[in-house]
Amino acid sequence: MVVSDREKLVLSAIIDFYLLSGETIGSRALVKKYNIDLSSATIRNVMSDLEDMGFISKTHTSSGRIPTDKGYKFYLEELLKIETLSRDEKARIDLVYESKMRELDSVLKRTSTLLSKLTNYVGIVIEPAHKKDKIKKVELVHIDDYMAMAVVVMENKNVRTKKIFFDEKCSEQDLIKLSNKINNEIKNNFIESHEIDNIIDFVYNEVEGKLFLENSSEIFKNKQVNEITEVLDIFSKREKIKELFEEAIKSRPFKEDEVNVIFGEELAVKGLEDYSFVYSVYNLDNSPGIIGVMGPKRMSYSKTMGVIQHVTQEVNKVIKQIGNKGDNDD
Repeated sequence: MVVSDREKLVLSAIIDFYLLSGETIGSRALVKKYNIDLSSATIRNVMSDLEDMGFISKTHTSSGRIPTDKGYKFYLEELLKIETLSRDEKARIDLVYESKMRELDSVLKRTSTLLSKLTNYVGIVIEPAHKKDKIKKVELVHIDDYMAMAVVVMENKNVRTKKIFFDEKCSEQDLIKLSNKINNEIKNNFIESHEIDNIIDFVYNEVEGKLFLENSSEIFKNKQVNEITEVLDIFSKREKIKELFEEAIKSRPFKEDEVNVIFGEELAVKGLEDYSFVYSVYNLDNSPGIIGVMGPKRMSYSKTMGVIQHVTQEVNKVIKQIGNKGDNDD
C-alpha cells in the first residue's frame, strides 16, 4: 500500500492531536491548528481515503476521526520522530547511573524505578536468563543434616540463593566435600557426577532472570474489577508477569538497538486492550533482557521512546563496567 505525502501529513496531525488531547479533530481544525496548506474539502477527502485504508475511524459522537491500531503502527514505524531528551533530562538520568553499582540487581531495580518516575507508567525491567556456563562459584551452607542453602555466584557478580532438601542424611563435612567437588568441576568446566549435575540443575532453576516492576497499580487506574479480572490474576503473580512479557518478545520480531511497541490487544489479556508496552532489548552475556514501560495506548510515544532509548544506553554502559570489574577481579 502506497501512502502519499499528503496522506502522511494528515494522518500524523490526526494522531498527534489525539495523543495530546484525547479528542477527535475535524478538517477545519486541522487546517487551523497544524497550518496545513490544503482546503478543508481536500482534507476531508484525504481523511476518507485514510479511513478506507483502515488507518483512522469515525467515532459515534462526532464527525472527527481517531486512529486505529493499524494507524498507530504506521505512525510509529513511518512518521514518528523520537524526541531527543534535553541536556537537563539526560543529566538527571546519567546521575542515577554515576553512583558505583557493583551488582546487576541494583542497576535493574534502580532502572525500573527511574522509568516509572520519568514516565508515570509501569516500569518493567527483566533480567536475562543466565547461562549455566556463567556460574562462577557455588557455596553449600549446612543448615541441618537434611537441608542446605545454595549460594550461587555468577561471573557478573550476581548472587542467587536457594534451599536444598536432602532425602538422605548429609553431614556438614559431607556438604563441604560436595561443595569443593562442585566448584572444582565448575572451575575445570566439566561435570562428571550425576549427583552434582542434578544439584547444579536444581540451583540453576533459581538463576532465571528476575523481574523488576515499579508502579504496577497504574494498570488498575479507572478500571472496574470485572474489566480486569485476568489482569489482576497475572499481576498478582510475578512469574506470570515475567512470562507474559518474555513470551511477547519471543513471539514477534523486534528491532535490535531500537525502541519497540506492542499494543495491549497483542498480549491477549483481557483488560490490557487500552495499553501499550514500549520497550527495548539490552544484552547480558549474549542473552536478551527487557527494559520498558506499560502505559495507556494514548501516550506521548515520542517522549517515552526517547526516555527508554537513553536509559537503555546507560544500562548497557553500566553492565559493561560491571563485567570489566569482574574480569579484573579474576
